[in-house]
Amino acid sequence: MIKKIKSKKGSHVGVVVSFVIFVTFLIFLYTIIQPATVREKDRQYLLDYLTANLIGNSTGNMTTMVINVDNFVSSPCINLQQISLDEIPVEMRDHLSFSIGDIELSYDLQNINTIHIEIPSEGFQGSIKVIYSEEIIPNFANLNGCDPHSYPTGYVKTFSEIFETKMYELNESYYVNYEALKIALGIPEGTEFNFYIYDSQRNEPPIISAKIQEPPTDRSVFVEETPIQYADGDGNLLFGFLKVEIW
Repeated sequence: MIKKIKSKKGSHVGVVVSFVIFVTFLIFLYTIIQPATVREKDRQYLLDYLTANLIGNSTGNMTTMVINVDNFVSSPCINLQQISLDEIPVEMRDHLSFSIGDIELSYDLQNINTIHIEIPSEGFQGSIKVIYSEEIIPNFANLNGCDPHSYPTGYVKTFSEIFETKMYELNESYYVNYEALKIALGIPEGTEFNFYIYDSQRNEPPIISAKIQEPPTDRSVFVEETPIQYADGDGNLLFGFLKVEIW
């Protein structure tokens, strides 16, 4: 008896056709998804770029130093004369902050070579922290009857810091001339943004809210939150979060 051998040609053709259909389907999906993926990457790049620019435009230099009051002083203030002031640039002498621990001290700029610094009423001996920067808001007072000695300085260090005052300036620019700020920050036409500064606990409302309009609900909104350290007007270092939205 002669057995007939079944042809596998049909099954092979079916496999090839199925494979071609599968590959075609993948190519179709790629052509649909790929532009959206590219757009998402572009938006994420722009979000990172905007965050970096906002931080860069809020950053300035700040110098810290220490004055060593090495003998007990009972008078209401100490008198810093030229020897102690050599480390402080003349143009910064009305942008100073003095503190003992968490206690902010007022000061009296008598002239470019003499500064009177308030001390606690019970008297003082120890170290006074000094900070100077263009962004410092001075705490002036009228002080007289000060101890006349000059005191040595130490630990002089200059570093970059984000400043609360500069963040408020950006916030003002956002509302005064939004389009000009977009150009300054390198934001392309057709892209909108909001930004917020929160305290370390993310309490509502935010410290700063630069928000002209609600983000849209009919398209994707890209959001990035970045932890920051910033200095207030007295030079105190605080922690918070910068939140940026773009669409």
